[in-house]
Amino acid sequence: MDVFQNDLIIRLKNGKDKYLIAEQDKESVTKCRDGLTKNAQWTVEVNDHESLYLKSCYGKYLTASNMPSIPGIVAKNLRVIQTLPEKRNTSHLWLPVNQSDSRDPLTLSLKTLHGTYLQANSGPPPLGNLITHDLLRKDGPNPVNKKILWQIEVVDAPSDQWKQSESTMSKMIVGVKSLMNEIHKDKEKNKNLKDEKGTTKGLNPLHVL
Repeated sequence: MDVFQNDLIIRLKNGKDKYLIAEQDKESVTKCRDGLTKNAQWTVEVNDHESLYLKSCYGKYLTASNMPSIPGIVAKNLRVIQTLPEKRNTSHLWLPVNQSDSRDPLTLSLKTLHGTYLQANSGPPPLGNLITHDLLRKDGPNPVNKKILWQIEVVDAPSDQWKQSESTMSKMIVGVKSLMNEIHKDKEKNKNLKDEKGTTKGLNPLHVL
C-alpha cells in the first residue's frame, strides 16, 4: 500500500500488455492494448492502510459483482463491472497483494475481501476480453496466477502536482524579489539625484564656474 495514495491516477496492465478498461457503456470492464485512452485511467481512493477503491474516468467504482460471466455457471468467473452505489460496500474494496514470484513492487494482484482475485481472461467467447474475479486454484500447477498479476503504471501523482505548484510558487517568489530589487534601486537612484540637486542649490554662486 506504500505506493498508493489518494487521487493517484494509475493504469493496470496485465502480463499480455493489455490494460484494464472502463467501457463507454459505463458498466462493462474489459482489457485493451491502448493504454493512452482515458478509459484506461483509474483514480485511487484509499480506504485504510490495507484496502482501496478504484474509480473509472466515468466516476464509477471497480466492482466485484455476483453476476456470472458465463450463463448458468455461478460458482466462478464472476463479472467485474463499474457501479456508482448510494453507499459503497465490500464489493468495491480491493486489497493490493504482492505475489512471492514478483520482485517488482508495482506488480501485484488485487484481491477482494471475499478472497477472489481480479483477473484478465482470454480466448473465445463467452469470456473473451471480460474481466472477472475468481478464487485461486489450490491443486496442481496454477495457470490462473499469471491472470491475476497487474503492473501498476502511474499516470499522475498528487506529489507531482504539489512539486509543480511548489516550482511555480518559487518562480513567483523569485520574480517578486527581482521586482522589489528593481524598485529599491530606482528609489536609491532618485534619492541620489535629489541629493545632488540639493547640493548644487546650496553652493555659493561665486564658486560656480
